[in-house]
Amino acid sequence: MKKIEIKENIYHIFHPKVTYLLTSKGKDGKDNVMALAWLTPLSEEPPLVGISVWKESLTSQNIKETKEFVINIPDINLKDKVLLCGSKSGREIDKFEKAKFTKENSKKVNVCKIKECIGHVECKVKDVIETGECNFFIGEIVHAEVSKEHFKKYWVKEELLLHLGGKFFAKFKKI
Repeated sequence: MKKIEIKENIYHIFHPKVTYLLTSKGKDGKDNVMALAWLTPLSEEPPLVGISVWKESLTSQNIKETKEFVINIPDINLKDKVLLCGSKSGREIDKFEKAKFTKENSKKVNVCKIKECIGHVECKVKDVIETGECNFFIGEIVHAEVSKEHFKKYWVKEELLLHLGGKFFAKFKKI
C-alpha cells in the first residue's frame, strides 16, 4: 500500500466527525450559532467536554465573556443550515434568523438551545487553553438531553450528520 505525505489540512485525516451546532451568547445578550466538529469527551467524573474554536471568532469571544455554551446535535435534515452556520460570521448576519432556527431556553445555562436539534448539552467553562489559532474550551456538562426516538443508550437512528471536511458531509451507517 502506497502512502502519501499530508502537508495541508492535516485535520481532515481525523474526519469524519459528528457535526454540532454550538450556541453562545455575548455579554451584549446577542445569541450566536456556529458549526463545530472539533469536540472531544474529556472525563466522566466530572462530566467534561472539550471544544476547539478559532480565537478570532465571535463564538470564542462570547464564550470567553459569559463562560457558557450549548452543544446542539443536528440530524441530517439540517445539513444546509449547518453549512450556513459554518460558512458565515455572526458578526455579519444573524444566523438564527437566516437559518430559521427556533431559540429555546436552556435548563441550566443562560445560552439558548436550538429547538430543531435532536439533542443538547449545556456547559459551563472550567478552563480555556490557547492552542495555536484556536481556544480549547473545557466545559463541565451541567445538563444533557436527547430525543428518545434517536437515542437509547446509543444512537439508534442513522441520522447523525458527519463532517468530512469543507462542504462535504456524510451520514453514519451501523455495521
